[in-house]
Amino acid sequence: MPIRIFVISNYRLLLRALVDMVDSREPEFLLAGCSDCLAQALEPASTSAADVVLLDLDCGSDEVLALIPALHAACDARILLLTRLDDSALQDKAVLLGARGVIEREASPEMLFNALQKVMAGQFWLNREATGRVFVQLSLIGKKKPDDPVASSLARLTEREQQIVACIAAGKGESSKTIAAHLHISQSTLRNHLTSIYEKLGVSNRHGLLAYAFQHDLKARLGSWLDRA
Repeated sequence: MPIRIFVISNYRLLLRALVDMVDSREPEFLLAGCSDCLAQALEPASTSAADVVLLDLDCGSDEVLALIPALHAACDARILLLTRLDDSALQDKAVLLGARGVIEREASPEMLFNALQKVMAGQFWLNREATGRVFVQLSLIGKKKPDDPVASSLARLTEREQQIVACIAAGKGESSKTIAAHLHISQSTLRNHLTSIYEKLGVSNRHGLLAYAFQHDLKARLGSWLDRA
């Protein structure tokens, strides 16, 4: 089966040369279409039934980086980037967003078509240095801890407020008077702390705080504060 190629570049002379190059390699390669406007390329590229999109990275970094995930969401075509710029950071970002490889404009036609075949076969077209950089970035992403909104909310509490929440979460519905006495503070001071706690945790009252504590297991999260009470 021929490999269907869709070409995107804002530079019309380059686009024409690439189109002619693909046409010259029929029937092994077929031109699925082309676009000389990056901003309008998504719809024709995604509906062209292309196997590989040859995308000019030099058309505008922000626009190209936005187009890559959009193409992935709209179609199954693999993406090979073409560039004359030695911008490793930009190239790495594009690969992390889903591009399958990068080839320089100075490459020979045979190397370009070899890259298209490799990408079509599910391989990456990257040099050794780029492969190493991308591997490190992927490793860092894998080690990044997911956001914990509850931990972020608890971090906004003062030490005394965390201690109060720990007592309430671990208690059995004791009165404010009992909790205040246990913490050696006045009831008015406790009320002031609770008002601040409600605002920071997004609850409206004591019952809401208890529900929040149960839902997010604050007894376990703040257990260390019980020993300091």
